[in-house]
Amino acid sequence: MNGFDAAQWALVLLSAFAGAVVGGIGGFGTGVILTAVLVPILGVKATVPTLALAGVIINSGRFWFYRADIDWPTAGRVLVGALPLLVLGTWLYSKLDARPLGLVMGTLVVLSVPMRRWLKRRRWQVGPGGMLAGGALFGLANGMASGMGVILVSLLLGGGLAGTAVLATDAFVSILVDLARAALFGRFALLDASTLFLGVAIGLATLPGSALASWLVRRMHARLHSFYMEALILAGGVAIVVATWRAPA
Repeated sequence: MNGFDAAQWALVLLSAFAGAVVGGIGGFGTGVILTAVLVPILGVKATVPTLALAGVIINSGRFWFYRADIDWPTAGRVLVGALPLLVLGTWLYSKLDARPLGLVMGTLVVLSVPMRRWLKRRRWQVGPGGMLAGGALFGLANGMASGMGVILVSLLLGGGLAGTAVLATDAFVSILVDLARAALFGRFALLDASTLFLGVAIGLATLPGSALASWLVRRMHARLHSFYMEALILAGGVAIVVATWRAPA
């Protein structure tokens, strides 16, 4: 399948498990890790549709473990902003070179950490309008690249959510966005049978990692969890830039 040998399958499935542990603790990161692994094998154009499909399973598992803590009003506002712009982002992805897009997105991700700290010192939080605007940015970015959950996590943290409320809200929004992405990628002929099989296999491999992450989060101090998430955001932004710039077309 896709020319994978046994060693490549082992690498992909182990990366899916490890990525689920990382993402289950921080709210994202699974897509960034899998992008870095898959892009050299599949290329940019095949990787994003594969991970859109896998993301439905990945985030469904994550949502199950944190479902009691979701912030429904925030999730609704983000989705209202995200879904219309997702259509535009997916269309642009089908037409444009992914490398400059990855450079811009990765840079914005890295800058989100100092920006959030600057706003926090001034006791400013993202309000309802900001959630709509941030959701629009998240939707546009998700149409053009994988691993953009970092934008959503940054937005939710800026809105005052913390801990498992971030994880639950992020997972629910991501499920609906990934379902829409998979449908749109199929519409633009970027999703085929081999991509479907690989995406499902990756998604299933993440479920044990999501369970382990849930166990770890329940035992982690809130301040340590926040620090972990910020460190992951910075690493994710850099990884997005490097993976997209080095990737084959």
